[in-house]
Amino acid sequence: MAISEATVKLVKYPPECIPDSWFGNVPLGAEFAPAVLDLRRFKPYIATLTNIQTTQPAGFANVVLRARYDDIRIEENVAALPPALVGAWSLRAQDYLFLNFFGIAAVANYTTHYSVWSFPPTIAHKLLYGIPLINSETAICEELGIRNTVEKGLLPLPLSLQIEREYHVLAEVTHSRSINIAVANTTYTIENLYPRKDEVLFLTRVAAAPGAVAQDIRLIVDRDDDTGYAHLRTFALNLAAGGEVECFIPALREMRLTTISTVAPGAHLFRYTFQRIKLTNILRVRFGLVSEDEVPRDLFNKVKGGVV
Repeated sequence: MAISEATVKLVKYPPECIPDSWFGNVPLGAEFAPAVLDLRRFKPYIATLTNIQTTQPAGFANVVLRARYDDIRIEENVAALPPALVGAWSLRAQDYLFLNFFGIAAVANYTTHYSVWSFPPTIAHKLLYGIPLINSETAICEELGIRNTVEKGLLPLPLSLQIEREYHVLAEVTHSRSINIAVANTTYTIENLYPRKDEVLFLTRVAAAPGAVAQDIRLIVDRDDDTGYAHLRTFALNLAAGGEVECFIPALREMRLTTISTVAPGAHLFRYTFQRIKLTNILRVRFGLVSEDEVPRDLFNKVKGGVV
């Protein structure tokens, strides 16, 4: 189940990084249908396609990666891209985000995995990307001098820096599970995870043994009330380097990992990493858990402004 506009709009504790995987038969002289990723009408969110992995099986020179972010198009033969490893991609869009594969010749069972970062823009992001401010945002912008700071190039903060500075990791753990999928089309629990008081649980990486095409084993991530938030087909994954998918999925109450298959393959291996992160006032404001009256006003405005 590919990432859709509805998936993006489930982002409630921004920024979030949603993982996905795909495999299919790339046709001769055409793109695969439906497209691997085709996002439109997801405003007010900003979406960034990243962590794209491409594989080089027999006939790899016959596969062309096609992508589009807003009005910019990309078309690259995968032959010289990192073999079965995640490449350097960061395609940011406000209106349209697209990923697909075109076949110079037919290629069966081609695989990929990728991630999409998504968040509603702060005042600093709006200034950088030319998005109009509403009246209340204009007042905060003038009060904090955000426009000048954006013009200097100091704002908005890169997501990696923001996360490193403001998301205090209390613990990071990698779990490994062997799940016996004994009955076809039956959901099996991999693990249920729960944050402690004043914590947020973040799923940061997932991996699995690929299995076979016909097995179509799925790894499903539910968080809080969002069922099927991430839905990955394991044939495109791997336990080795390059087969792991990066993500950043927060849960305030519960993280549920399950699996299902169209057949009964028996024991199957899964690996996943999660972090326990301190629920600070900055995160409470960013996640919409407190009102303006419940925290210092300058903190509330700085978070909304993208200063912190």
